[in-house]
Amino acid sequence: MKITLLIWSLLAAALSAAGLDFPESTKAINAPADASEIVADFPFTNKTGKAVEIKRYDALCSCVAVGVAGGKLVYQPGEAGVIRAKFDMSNYSGDVEKSIAIWLDADPESTPSVTLLVKVHIPEVIKIEPKTVKWDVGAPPSPQTIKIIVEGEEKVNILSVSNSNDNFTKELRTLKEGSSYELVIAPKDSSISGLGVFRIDTDCKIERHKVKQAFASIRRALPSEAAKTQP
Repeated sequence: MKITLLIWSLLAAALSAAGLDFPESTKAINAPADASEIVADFPFTNKTGKAVEIKRYDALCSCVAVGVAGGKLVYQPGEAGVIRAKFDMSNYSGDVEKSIAIWLDADPESTPSVTLLVKVHIPEVIKIEPKTVKWDVGAPPSPQTIKIIVEGEEKVNILSVSNSNDNFTKELRTLKEGSSYELVIAPKDSSISGLGVFRIDTDCKIERHKVKQAFASIRRALPSEAAKTQP
């Protein structure tokens, strides 16, 4: 406990020493399953005795738009502002973390004064486990199973499953209508490498969750893996 408090104290001191004081450097957001955009605000105050300029900010990801509320970049002692990040979450689900780098005054390009972090959890609605089943080239073509679980109370039915590679067979099993399924996949010929993409179409009411994908791969064992199997 003492170590945790020390880490937070050091972090707070580092953020203050940078010129702007951020009460929170990390934001944790639980988003709804149908979220397409999430906004995270990071308030700050200039607690130094001189003016501080925000020279640059960058989220290092095209899915995040970062700005300073009101467009103000120079803050006099005692003035406050907000760094605002807007996340396009239309292609994400599960746990997502995004960093925001802030450069102040004379910061070198390689070393921003402040790094902020947003942790977002978006319910998956339809959970695929595992997302990829794999065989080594030449291995027995034994069937493998992908579980498809509907999270939450809203039922979701699988309408169809299509496959991009005819070398894989597929069988959809319904364990509980609207809630639980199994996709059983097997290669017809495991002597050749290849990748199969399985498109899972559902009647989910949330547009972004209507279509899911699972994968099957026949690959040659990597040298390090092959070495492990040698006597």
